[in-house]
Parts: sequence; C-alpha cells; structure tokens
Amino acid sequence: MKDQASISTAPNLDAGLDFLARLVSARVAETEGRDPGELPLPQLFDDGTPLAALCQQHGVGFDTFTVLMLALAPHLRPQLLSDAFAAAIARPGDFPQMGGRRHAESRAMLPTGETAAFLLAGDDIAARADLHRLFEPDHWLAAEDLVSLEEPAPGAPRLSGTLELSGSAFDRLVLGRSAAPRFSARFPARRVTTRLGWEDLVLADPTRAGLDALDRWLRHRAALDGAAAAGRHLRPGFRALFHGPPGTGKTLSAGLLGQKAGLEVYRVDLSLVVSKYIGETEKNLGTLFATARARDWVLFFDEADALFGKRTAVTDAHDRYANQEVSYLLSRVEDYDGLVILCSNLRSNIDDAFLGRFDAIVAFTPPGVSERAAIWAGALPDVPAPADPAAFSAAMARFELSGRAIVGAVRHATARALDASRATLTYTDAAAGVAHELEKEGRIFRNLVEPEIAAETAD
Repeated sequence: MKDQASISTAPNLDAGLDFLARLVSARVAETEGRDPGELPLPQLFDDGTPLAALCQQHGVGFDTFTVLMLALAPHLRPQLLSDAFAAAIARPGDFPQMGGRRHAESRAMLPTGETAAFLLAGDDIAARADLHRLFEPDHWLAAEDLVSLEEPAPGAPRLSGTLELSGSAFDRLVLGRSAAPRFSARFPARRVTTRLGWEDLVLADPTRAGLDALDRWLRHRAALDGAAAAGRHLRPGFRALFHGPPGTGKTLSAGLLGQKAGLEVYRVDLSLVVSKYIGETEKNLGTLFATARARDWVLFFDEADALFGKRTAVTDAHDRYANQEVSYLLSRVEDYDGLVILCSNLRSNIDDAFLGRFDAIVAFTPPGVSERAAIWAGALPDVPAPADPAAFSAAMARFELSGRAIVGAVRHATARALDASRATLTYTDAAAGVAHELEKEGRIFRNLVEPEIAAETAD
C-alpha cells in the first residue's frame, strides 16, 4: 500500500468539486429538460487516497457524494456555490430555493440542508423527505464523524441548518492524515496518556477486581454483542462509575485500561461542555460523542458531579434547562457503544437515580500501608537512590498519603538531593518531600522517620 503522506489528495477532490459545479448548473437548467440525476459521478482515481477509499468502502452513491462535496466546498473552493449559481441563473437577484447562507467574514456561501435538498430533490416531496435519512445520527456520514447538519433555530425548517464538515474529516480527506481534534469549548476533551504500565498500578484488591471487570468487557465486547441471548438484552457499550478521594488513581486507571486495550482515552472537561447558551451544550456533546464513536475512544468524564449530581428542583427556566442537559448527556452516555467512565470524589454526590444505570461501580480508597510502600518503591529514582530501597519505602509508608502525593513527595525529595549533589536519596530529603505534600493539603507534618534520620546523621 502506498505511503499516505506521499499521495496527493487534490486530483480526487478536484474531480468531486467539478462534479458539484456541474450539478448546480444541471439543477438550475432542469426546466430545459436536463435531469440532474442523470449526471454521472466522477471517476475517482483508485490511488489509495482517503476519499477514494471512503467511496469504495461505503459504495457511495449520488446523494451521499453530493452531500460530502457540499460540506467540503467552502473549505476548498469558497466561491464555488455562489459562482456556479451566478453563472447558471439568467436573471439577477437571489435564488431562495438553493438555501445556503453567507459567512459574515469571508462572504463565502455556506451550504445548508436546503442546498442539498434543492440539488438532490428539487420540488419532489418524496425525495426531500427521503433526504433526511442522510443526516440521522446512525448514518455513516455522522457515525464516522464526517458531516453533520447544524440544529436549526427554533421554529426554522429542519433543513435550514448549515452542513458542517468536522475537523477530523478535513484532516482525513484533505490533509490525508488522522489528527486529534483541538481542545476547545466545542471539543472539550484531552487525551489521557501515561508512561506507566498495568504492572505499575498499585490498588487495593477490591478496586483491582472492579477494573478487571472492565478489562474483561473491553477484551470480549465483540463476542458479547454477538452472543445470541446476551446480545438481545444488553445495552450497547459499558458505563462505569469511579469514585474516591483525589489522587487515588482514577485517571491513571482509565488511561491504563485504554492502553491495555489499544484504545485512546479522552478526558472530558464538563465545565466547558456546559454552555450558558441554550442548545450549545447539546451541540458540543453531539460533536464529542460523534467523534468518539467514529474513533472508538474511551470517554472519561472527570468530576461528573457537575452534571450528574443531585438534580435541582425546577423553580425557573434555568433549572428546567439544566435538568434537560443532564437528561441529554445521560441519553448519549447510554447510547454510546464504547466504554464511558464517570468520575466523582464521592459516590454520595451522584444522584441515586443514576446509580442503577452503571454497569460497574468501582471504589478507589486511600492506599493502606502495604500499597503506600509499593507506590514509594515504584516511584523512587535510580539516581540518586536510597541506600536500602526496601527499608526506605517501608519507613516512608507510615505517612498517610495518596498515590499522587507520594509521587509528588518523591519528586520534591529527588530535586532536593540533586540540588545538594548527593549521590544517595536520604530520609531527610524524603521527609522534606512529605512535609511539602502535607502542607499543600493543609495538614500538620509529624516526623515519623526520626530514628532513620538520626541513623543517617550518625553515619
């Protein structure tokens, strides 16, 4: 197979946009006996480019190819639609049947659902009604995060929304690469990455057992979905709640689950999802879930209390809309066919009505002495290393710290030792690191390693 980076996407895109310009002319000239439906689709180069591969994979027909080209046109030939209509129309003035709207800054014509309906259906009511199927969430144009139809304004015709090409579709079809969407209010998610492995995860046995259940589902989900009896009764996807104090490994566990399954994990910032503008929250979530479904991501909603907390009593329009946002997010979570993890510091913060909808609830507890010793042992540097790492880890495990705080203490202690040009990490360094972490939490530092400090001072 050819190297994608060495293949130009331009020839096939040019052929597709030329086809679109001819289709506009044919539709406007239909009164002269020309049927736009008789216009042949372009013969795309079978060169391995994403557009050619996409058309071959889905057996793209006249309607879907037209919608795809309409969505691409403003990004590649911004004047294509306005120029094509101007050339085809003999009389001056607007041509309202064509739909579309002018972009405020570029003045380019942005196609709407009405533009697609005009080109593909004209005045044929049955054909216009059938066109709506192209913009349903389960159509492959939406399922693969390629093209979507903007939600119309309240009271506006259903096809009046703009045809929108996703950023990932542009990267894929035009640039010939698959790039992650940029973090923004419209796409409020960042990828979770870690250099650690599954063997580095230190958790209590009940928590580990809960994660094993998720791991089993990820490994066998295709078989479970296909099982005759189970498949009929199971909802798509898997929903899990992680709850526990900060720093106990919830985010790391999500990242490692995805890493083990070969899936990317995206952490959703719910503060950016929720918009003060009516309708924007649903739009942002729709974009997020469409992208995640197309790429089979694990979605991790941190601080899920923001939307899944105790629902408010409806006293005004704001409360009513807030509850609608919760219902919408919940429906998208339940319909998602991958793994969704919701995270909360306290299980009691989640509305009881939601708890029964989770397939697994995993409690993350503060590490005990043995877990803390294992975390210290795994986090200690090779240089400068303590003289006796096992004894060092056991001594420092006496401090009640979370896993994240232990890693922070080790980092602080290591920097202190390096700054003093010491070849060995000392208990004094570690005690300073622990004090640093406890002070961050507003806790009082009590030195529990004084015998060890005294011993190393004597040495």
